[in-house]
Amino acid sequence: MLLQTCTIPITLTRSVEGYRVLFQTPHFKESIRFMSLRGRVVGGVPMSSTDGQRVLAEVAGHIPTLHRLQYIEIARMEPSISLLDAIFRAAFNKPISLVLRYNIYPEEYRFPGQELKIHHIEVHVTDNFQDASKNTTIARAFLPRLVSACATTLSSLHIYDDLYQAKMWDIPPVRLKSLTATATRDPSLVAFLQSQTSLEELRITYDDSRVQGWASKLSSSDLPRLRSVTASYGSLRHLIAGRAIREANPDPWYPSSSYDSVHDFLHNTCPSAAGKGVESIDLGFVLNRPTAIFVLAKSRRLHLSNIRNLGIPCHVQVSHVSFPNHYLRTWKGFFPGICPPQELLEVGLSLSL
Repeated sequence: MLLQTCTIPITLTRSVEGYRVLFQTPHFKESIRFMSLRGRVVGGVPMSSTDGQRVLAEVAGHIPTLHRLQYIEIARMEPSISLLDAIFRAAFNKPISLVLRYNIYPEEYRFPGQELKIHHIEVHVTDNFQDASKNTTIARAFLPRLVSACATTLSSLHIYDDLYQAKMWDIPPVRLKSLTATATRDPSLVAFLQSQTSLEELRITYDDSRVQGWASKLSSSDLPRLRSVTASYGSLRHLIAGRAIREANPDPWYPSSSYDSVHDFLHNTCPSAAGKGVESIDLGFVLNRPTAIFVLAKSRRLHLSNIRNLGIPCHVQVSHVSFPNHYLRTWKGFFPGICPPQELLEVGLSLSL
């Protein structure tokens, strides 16, 4: 029972013998579903060593025998060709979720086939502490070929390319249900979105004033199945209008400290979708502690009765605030407190006068 969701973190500082013993233990081997391979970074560059390559070679040899493996993460390393081959050959026979975090890839790597059963890809191309030079260029070249190799099964694609707006949407046709992308003025992003007739969830990060305007280029007939969207206030106005959006969240990378801007978002954006299903807005990332209640109090005249779920920051005093009558319903509140994000506590919150 304890091993049904077994996660094996592979670090290059451990011995080859330790992993050899682990994979030779039958009940462990048959229980592994999640595997995380983590390297070491010096000066923003993933480092490899002879011992580290021996560990990767040992792990690569066992990956095809892990019949219950569902999730593979490769973080801050330079994966060998043998390791990549083992991972992608395993994806021939079973669905795999793949997470790639700040890696250096073999420049001329060739995928072992074009029918990989990878349904979820999360790619972190570069971060604020890494030199966006040759290695980042290789990572961006690696992604389109990876998508091409699993285009028939891929439904979830999440690309985090921090603070670097670059052309990277020349990827083969795919039918996604969920997409995360960095905002960019590059028209290839708009063209890619226009091709996504099955997309249900869209998250656009770093959607600041320098790149806003992309959403206005989408027509009302684009993204017909979109139900959940995260973007800047300006982009949300274009994305919500005319679509049956159920969840609309401001971009957390550019939170607003002004409750006037949040009030404007609630007043001008959400009512435009009244009757079309907007039920959830997560303001927990964009409202700081002092402004949360002021926003709600100031919004008493807004017609927001369609909103059922509203994220608000914790530690907010609500006992001395007068709320409009349409707030007298049960909301779902997410209170992170001092817990890490993966330990969010969800509770029912009833507000009364």
